[in-house]
Amino acid sequence: MAKRYSFPEPACMECRHHQYLGNGLSRSRYCGGFPKRKSPKRFRSSDPQRKAPKWCPRRISPPVCRVYGFADERSQAMDILSRNRFNPKKERYISVASSHYKLLLEKPLGMKAKAFYEAAGTGDVYDILPEDVLEPGIVVEIDNGLKPYYFYFLSWSRVVPVYSFDLARVQKPAFEQGIPEGGHDEQQ
Repeated sequence: MAKRYSFPEPACMECRHHQYLGNGLSRSRYCGGFPKRKSPKRFRSSDPQRKAPKWCPRRISPPVCRVYGFADERSQAMDILSRNRFNPKKERYISVASSHYKLLLEKPLGMKAKAFYEAAGTGDVYDILPEDVLEPGIVVEIDNGLKPYYFYFLSWSRVVPVYSFDLARVQKPAFEQGIPEGGHDEQQ
């Protein structure tokens, strides 16, 4: 039986910009996440109570897709160990070392994380992402601004959600470090 994964959207209550004013029955909800506004925006009665509204300033529309590939051959060899240890019958998520990855591709994506996961399960991911970046071991991030979801390509037709992926530990591409593409940092 295939395992079911849920992709919940975080609630406004978890956001640091969410504010309540008043007490008891006359409480009003406000969002202070708009940098150009002096006063917070009031929630309408038609806005959802738990989910973030469509006008949320953190929401990215359309969601952004980022593909992370191996930083070098050593990282790719280390990943084979974690891939071989993963048992899909016992484990729902896979853990990867984010320090072994670097950003390969970033592009807007017209689908949410759940739609991407379902498309990847049926093999339709080749219509979404370029074939030159698709290989076993890559990590794909679907970010809607509220919560990023990460997926690991276990094989050509199998995608597994990643348990945690620390973006602070991802290696920077050579052009961001000031190193010429394909060259080394020369010190004088």
